[in-house]
Amino acid sequence: MDEATLAQVMDLVYAAEGSDWFWWYGADQDSGDDASFDRQFRSTLMRIYELLGEAVPDQLYVPIIAERPAPPTTPMTALFSPTIDGVAAPGEWDAAGAYETPAAPGLASLYYGFDASNIYLRLEMVPDWKDLAGGQVGVYLSVPGAQKVNSFSRFGLNADPRTVLGFGAAYEVALGVDPQGVVHAALSAANGDNTWGEPQPVTTTASSGGTLEVAIPFARLGRFDAGDVLYMRAVFSADGADRQVMPDLGLAKIVIPDLGRTTTVLAVSDPAGDDHGPGSYTYALDGVFQAGCFDLVTFTVGYDEQNIVFKFVMRGPVENVWNSPNGLSVQTFDIYIDQDGPGGGGARLLLPGRNAALAEGDGWEYAIWAEGWFPGLYQPGPDGKPVQVDATFDVIADPVQHKVTVRVPKKVLGDHPEKWRYLAVVLGQEGFPSSGVWRARDVNAQAEQWRFGGGPADTNHTRIMDIAWPAGRTPTQEEALGRYTPSQEKNMDLLGPEDFAHLPMLEVE
Repeated sequence: MDEATLAQVMDLVYAAEGSDWFWWYGADQDSGDDASFDRQFRSTLMRIYELLGEAVPDQLYVPIIAERPAPPTTPMTALFSPTIDGVAAPGEWDAAGAYETPAAPGLASLYYGFDASNIYLRLEMVPDWKDLAGGQVGVYLSVPGAQKVNSFSRFGLNADPRTVLGFGAAYEVALGVDPQGVVHAALSAANGDNTWGEPQPVTTTASSGGTLEVAIPFARLGRFDAGDVLYMRAVFSADGADRQVMPDLGLAKIVIPDLGRTTTVLAVSDPAGDDHGPGSYTYALDGVFQAGCFDLVTFTVGYDEQNIVFKFVMRGPVENVWNSPNGLSVQTFDIYIDQDGPGGGGARLLLPGRNAALAEGDGWEYAIWAEGWFPGLYQPGPDGKPVQVDATFDVIADPVQHKVTVRVPKKVLGDHPEKWRYLAVVLGQEGFPSSGVWRARDVNAQAEQWRFGGGPADTNHTRIMDIAWPAGRTPTQEEALGRYTPSQEKNMDLLGPEDFAHLPMLEVE
């Protein structure tokens, strides 16, 4: 190429190599306008190909930073099993989640829900389905562990602008109604190269007027467990061209509820309004710390075929304000498990920075640290200090239901959760912690932008905001967290279990 073109290309290459791009692409940073920032970076790379006279690769049309989920118009509230007859009877879809938008013509609303065996979809079209000659709706779904996914809708790769789904779609459910009112529904798997496999018929479907209902068995998509994330988007197309995307501002993120496959062994209802540690703690002042975000409402322990399953439900929001990889930005959750009962082995001190311990005679064999960037599973080493276990587990945040699900494989923890005892605590997640503190937010005397308030004038008060502890139990949460001998020692390594608040464990009854 000529020197002027080469110079122009290299200027763009050098700009694309600038370190600021990769700083802001880090999961621990938020540019404030990720979509625009991402588009600028990819446009810089696209221009290089254009100047070279080369085709722009498909992947550069796909955002690197995942699209933010769009909140549903109505969140799903419970499992349900509608009759697939094309008629939305009163009350039949009341528990469904829904996305709605004015449409004339087009897709007006998308309802979704589950029972133990099926995903249910209901699509409301304006005008009637059979009047949309040549029109169809493709509902695109992700599935856990999919090996092949597509980034574009069926017709979106060649569209201008291209229809980017915003996630890796493993399946397309194509839905349409011919002029005689016959429903055509088919399931196609992604080939991984933005083409789709041979359509397979979906038979449990019906339509009447503007309503179309369909049931898709989980078994046709793969295994789903409680807490798994399902991404979804619907695209209305006519005459081979995409006309509408729903939801239009962000993708649909659905956390799979308990499908009846989890056996619960412990359920704790924690009093509302006790997100104050020993009774005096107050929230940090920045707006990300919304009311109730540290207030635990319920904590449950259960199991399915493969996992031990823990669930936290909060009174306030569970929002990913700093874009962590697993959806947690503000809260940290610890779970301590005593597997051999009172008088057995294990460690008494909680993880560093919690400034709390188990009562004498108690000890934990496993500690699960669930947070946004560095979740980990720990066992006590020979010196009693936590040693990380080489194992992975799932942390799934559901902002719609204010829920966090933690799934740890049975092959790691064992298979008898009904025989174990538990302690579950809630703390503030801190990206810039004090020395020796494992990413837990400090509690000062006075609340500051990034610091909790209400702390006493000592160095060994707890950083715990709430614990899973039923109302009416003795000691109370406030008594347990506030009962210790104050110290001014700055080196916490010099303090032992007797220097901190002692917390009781929960037993399965």
